[in-house]
Amino acid sequence: MIKVLLVDDDYLALEGLRQMLHWDSFNGELAGCATDGLEAVSMIEDNPPDVVVADIKMPRMNGIDLARYLYQNHRGTHIILLSGHSEFEYAQKALQYRVTDYILKPVTRQKIKELENLLVKISQELTARKEIRRLTGSDSLRDHLLSLLRQGDADAVRDLLLSGSLSDSLLHDTAGTLGATILNHLFTYQKEIRKNNPQLADIKKQEMETYWHLPSPAARVDYLLSLCQELMAYTQSRKNEYEQPIVAHCVQMIQECFSDPGFNISQLADRANLSLPYLSTVFKQAMGQTISSYLSQQRLLHAQELLQDISIPIKDVCARSGYEDPHYFARSFKKQTGMTPSEYRNLYSSRDLHPNRSAKEENI
Repeated sequence: MIKVLLVDDDYLALEGLRQMLHWDSFNGELAGCATDGLEAVSMIEDNPPDVVVADIKMPRMNGIDLARYLYQNHRGTHIILLSGHSEFEYAQKALQYRVTDYILKPVTRQKIKELENLLVKISQELTARKEIRRLTGSDSLRDHLLSLLRQGDADAVRDLLLSGSLSDSLLHDTAGTLGATILNHLFTYQKEIRKNNPQLADIKKQEMETYWHLPSPAARVDYLLSLCQELMAYTQSRKNEYEQPIVAHCVQMIQECFSDPGFNISQLADRANLSLPYLSTVFKQAMGQTISSYLSQQRLLHAQELLQDISIPIKDVCARSGYEDPHYFARSFKKQTGMTPSEYRNLYSSRDLHPNRSAKEENI
């Protein structure tokens, strides 16, 4: 919804403008009506509108002076001037104050349509700016993009940048801030995969300079896509060389540390000097299960071995298997084996006493 302030010293013209505009067509609402520039300034100070539609010739403060005021104090507010033919050159002087456009009087139905078209464009622009601000600070966008890069999903990355709301926002991003944010996400991934780490600072500076010198938002989008494709191609080419040692190192570290209740997957990522999302993706692709699942599996397998020794109290089995909470240990153990730790121990104790008994007999 865009707020529009109407300003004209002619009451009938002001009322006619208010009634003739199809407000729904540009998702607009009336912010107020003022009869000269000074009254408009007072209303703007209380509640700044998105757009001011003002006549040029008015007492006390005319439309040109109002445009100057907005340029100096409210640059985010658009102004559209209503101008007579004799005032054309006068209106042109207002362009230095970034007047959005002007409508020649008299204001006919055709001129109202022209005004509505201008307001539609402004509404779309303001909506795009709002979305750009949202996406620029969006953690979910960063996480989604990094996830697609880690998966090497080239089609999904292309769709993300070239279609949908993100694409629309990038194409409206004349300031380039959203694209620069995405470029920083790519630097994060580049650091993550250790591509050109010694020269990363220089590469970042060079790629940023290239980005800012591109002539249009569309060219910037193409550039971002090309960088994504380059990073995914690099990751794929180094996959076996780079990822297998990472997974082997993680498996070894889990085997060495799983009995420590304080050991978790965040510590594993820190010790590997990798981000947890990237490490999780690499590990699951190589092992077919998540790191958390593998860690829990190793702890429970160790617990099963310890439970077969009846001299070890169950609370010690719990602690030596990397669990601090006995109740959580019991729930996890039953979920994995279908038995409580005590039932599992009794089963193996029974087998030791009666080695020739079958599992079927034991369950009768």
